[in-house]
Amino acid sequence: MLNRLLKKPPEPAPSFTKRRFFGTEQKAFYGRLRRALPKCYIFPDIPLSKLIIPSNPDPKIKSSHQQHLSGRRVDYAVFDARLHLLFVIELTVPPAPGANPDIIPIAALMASAGIRRFSWPKDNLPSTDQTLRALADYSAENMAKEEGGNGPSSQLGEHEHTDAVPVVDTIIQPRGATTLTLEALAGMAPQGALKSLYPHVWERICLFCTEPRHLHQYLHSLSMQDRGVKRAGFSEEALNEIARIQVANVGYLQTQTAPERASWNDVFTDR
Repeated sequence: MLNRLLKKPPEPAPSFTKRRFFGTEQKAFYGRLRRALPKCYIFPDIPLSKLIIPSNPDPKIKSSHQQHLSGRRVDYAVFDARLHLLFVIELTVPPAPGANPDIIPIAALMASAGIRRFSWPKDNLPSTDQTLRALADYSAENMAKEEGGNGPSSQLGEHEHTDAVPVVDTIIQPRGATTLTLEALAGMAPQGALKSLYPHVWERICLFCTEPRHLHQYLHSLSMQDRGVKRAGFSEEALNEIARIQVANVGYLQTQTAPERASWNDVFTDR
């Protein structure tokens, strides 16, 4: 009885609350990636050990090399519809004082494995326009050519959520076309949100559709709040239509302009 009285009551179960996965800037950047890569799967915060493994057969050396991966992550890993790794994105920060100089940079690890890498400073993320230009090789049009038009929702036996940014691969353009057409625009806006709710915007898009640079400038003017999560004043359906047109137009824009020198960090290509 005495022991029962002196026994401490059980400690209460710890209390938790949900944590935001993305901050405002990171969420906005993820949205830009989704618009630039509508046919890709984008996974954030992926351990290096899930992407690469040591190739040396010697057990001791292999174990030593494995330690270089322990606890390290890339900010984003991007896969195609068959879940083949396409490239990684690293958001860099200045090295902390007293950082271990023997740590192999992620850039070197990716280069050794033959994995393409894009890198931007974490405190200076690229705009929508810069993201589209940098990742143009993986746009909807280029991915459709490589995969035969198979998007993520058609590969794994599951339909993607309808709130994902729609892809452009259902739009059939004449072979050799150098600009968008009115027919292509209509196909990119099947619900007619822009045409019915924002007719003045739709009219200008149609007016500029055969002039990729002017169309690009106009679409960019619609997103002056570039770092916001969404453009103010537009419905979700209208945002999806703008994103479709913006991604499709970039391909034609690049055929008419000289390639720009990249202003971000080095890009490591596949070997």
